[in-house]
Amino acid sequence: MRFSGYIFLFFLLFSCSSLFSKGISSLRSSAEKGDPMSMYLLGNHYFYGSEHVKRNFTLAAYWYQRAASAGVVDAMFNYAVCLDRGFGVKRNRYNAYLWYQKASDGGSKHAKYNLAQILFTGFPEDKEKNIPGVKASPQLALHYIQDLADEKFEPAEILLAEMLLEQRDKPELAARAAEILLRLAKNKKPNPKVLRMLADCRYAGLGMKSDPVEMIRLLEQAVALGDSEAAGKLAFCYEYGRGVQRDEKKAFELYKLGAKRGNGMSQFKLAEFLILGRPEGTEPDVNTALKWYDAAAKSRNPQALFRMGVFYLDGMGPIRKDDEKAAKYFYESAKLGYAQAQYNLACLFSEGRGVMKDEAAALFWYLQAAKKGDAASARTIGIFYLEGRGVSKSITKAEQWLRRAAEAGDFEAQRILRTRFR
Repeated sequence: MRFSGYIFLFFLLFSCSSLFSKGISSLRSSAEKGDPMSMYLLGNHYFYGSEHVKRNFTLAAYWYQRAASAGVVDAMFNYAVCLDRGFGVKRNRYNAYLWYQKASDGGSKHAKYNLAQILFTGFPEDKEKNIPGVKASPQLALHYIQDLADEKFEPAEILLAEMLLEQRDKPELAARAAEILLRLAKNKKPNPKVLRMLADCRYAGLGMKSDPVEMIRLLEQAVALGDSEAAGKLAFCYEYGRGVQRDEKKAFELYKLGAKRGNGMSQFKLAEFLILGRPEGTEPDVNTALKWYDAAAKSRNPQALFRMGVFYLDGMGPIRKDDEKAAKYFYESAKLGYAQAQYNLACLFSEGRGVMKDEAAALFWYLQAAKKGDAASARTIGIFYLEGRGVSKSITKAEQWLRRAAEAGDFEAQRILRTRFR
């Protein structure tokens, strides 16, 4: 199964009912005498901070560890999170994994969920720090997620629905995902991600009848609940008139809202609006646009990374030409699968511009872009085979790639075929 990503639960469990039933001095005294629950509660005091104590991750992790060793399951999860994130202790993902296992065995759904996240992909050993790795076990991870979903553990239900929706060629799985999402959407305060995913289903008709009006309502509800990605999706609808009347001003305001909330695509789109002087009648604002392009690039938005590469390649406003920085931005975008960046990076390797000249590396990135349908890359691969650049010369393969490019509308490839392959 393929899906967009994994989300760990990194909030710590917090026992509110008895946290303030004891004064801090009494709680500390009980903890120091070895009372497990007092240790756990004292750890919460230090982790979150309170009117009684200053926030101190080191002391929080210390007391969580002691409570965890004494058998407090919630403390096991919290200590695992500290190890996983490096809160108050040296980060050690393997030890975090072990504590997630213990907490999961003790009945912690949160720990079982995070354990599944680790097992989906595993992680390599750190030889330098002598920390073991964990071998991936996707089937076991999926089993854990399905078990948690059966127990109505919402994060697992949402993840399972996301995984099911990725298999678009299987309508029965989409229907199951829609059933999960429709039920979760009825909660008193639904998770905005649920609403956004339902909106996607309504847009594409996944597991349910397509309904543009309901799609808009769901996105509006998610935006009202603070969802940044929903703001970007709703902005897209207003920009292109999907389910609503086209309204660039409304789109601009929603992109701005999503950008301020940290959504990378909204940041990129806001930058595009600003640099082009949209909505109509607005003066272009290059400097502000560049700030949002930069923010979107830091959010790992592939289009923004590509744009920053172009700006450094050609120069833009306060950005001076810098081939090496351009290559770095293209590389980061290319790794995320953006075909235009893959093509540009290949060109830089071919020219030795911003990077060492390397025909083999150029060919590799041309191939990645060509696989995504980039005609210029297919044409260039044909030329590489025609001239034997970075690859063994092959007239047959050259013609195959050139015809592929020509069929995609590349005029230069068509010209070469007319003159060289009559």
